[in-house]
Amino acid sequence: MEHSDLKNSYNQVGNKIHNLRDFEISNLKISTDLFKKSSLHIKSPVPKKLEVFALLSGLPFTKSFTESLVNVQKEISDIIIDSLHYWVKPSNFGVEYCVFKWPEDNWGKNKHNRVKNSVLKISESSFCYNVIGIQINPDGCVVARGYDQFSSIYKIRNYLRSEIDFFPKRQSGWAHIPLGRILEPIGEGKFQKLKSYIRRMSNKNIAKENIYSIKYVHEQQWYMEQKSILLNHPLN
Repeated sequence: MEHSDLKNSYNQVGNKIHNLRDFEISNLKISTDLFKKSSLHIKSPVPKKLEVFALLSGLPFTKSFTESLVNVQKEISDIIIDSLHYWVKPSNFGVEYCVFKWPEDNWGKNKHNRVKNSVLKISESSFCYNVIGIQINPDGCVVARGYDQFSSIYKIRNYLRSEIDFFPKRQSGWAHIPLGRILEPIGEGKFQKLKSYIRRMSNKNIAKENIYSIKYVHEQQWYMEQKSILLNHPLN
């Protein structure tokens, strides 16, 4: 996907926040459903257990790249203060190429081997990955807007789609890094400050990273709180 097309795709979702006066509980349900209810009641969000198989880079990224994203998390925390939210741990930052298995899908050794063999055949070159802008969606999802040199993520995603006949239709079309979730309405005053922050950050060059490998990951808890890296495949 071209840079301009990807930016437009981000904007189609991210710009919706500017028409709101605060987060709406009906929209936030998408986010709150990812966490154990008991943890939300005690204001200490814990992601739910699950089983997902996916392809990512990062986990972790370099120290300087990670620190730039952590700084964004801190700046947003300073705005929303004690409103309920969850931040992805720095060591769990990752950019997702595709998901091979969602929680509700069936899985087995045959599918695992098919995925592994397909990933091993990927011959894409290493590339530069840029974070330009931050967005917050109406459902409370906070993401770093990523752009991949040569549309490498898009090409790998399409290659795997052609290789794997059980490739799930439900896939992201973006190249973003999830940073966290805001999990309750924050009040109109904080919300206005948050929208101003997002406007300032929407086109800011935040971080840059060279991507040298892709990782086939078994995720056992949302946001990589529990995971196993099954394969670390170098790019050319």
